[in-house]
Amino acid sequence: MRRPGAGPWHLEPHPQGGWAVLREGESLDFGSTPTAVFQKKEAAQLAAAILPGTGRRLRYRLGPDPDPQGFPILLEGHLAGHSRHFNEDLLAALNTADALAAAPRDFAWLLDAMGGLALEHVDRIAVARLAGTDG
Repeated sequence: MRRPGAGPWHLEPHPQGGWAVLREGESLDFGSTPTAVFQKKEAAQLAAAILPGTGRRLRYRLGPDPDPQGFPILLEGHLAGHSRHFNEDLLAALNTADALAAAPRDFAWLLDAMGGLALEHVDRIAVARLAGTDG
């Protein structure tokens, strides 16, 4: 059995309105049940971007006991940094970003949901890298 977040994912317009998030190979036309349905396409794109990371092993963990620098942030069991506070939201966001960075296709969903301005920035950075300058 596939893990719940395993993708890849795609979107289809839902007959009752909004956007259905389905695994590749599934379709509303085939009677598949969507994993999620959102009223706004951008929200469906965000879900398609982060779903694969939901079943992924978390690489970042927060150490339970602070040291003089704060709470240890561990990357695969090794010290990666510190947080002043025991901030579980920071670790959740860090693990989400880590999952997106590891999966360019899923990251593309996120960029698409962010819209034109984000894509313009990515384009400028890519052009600068190709030209050998900093973006």
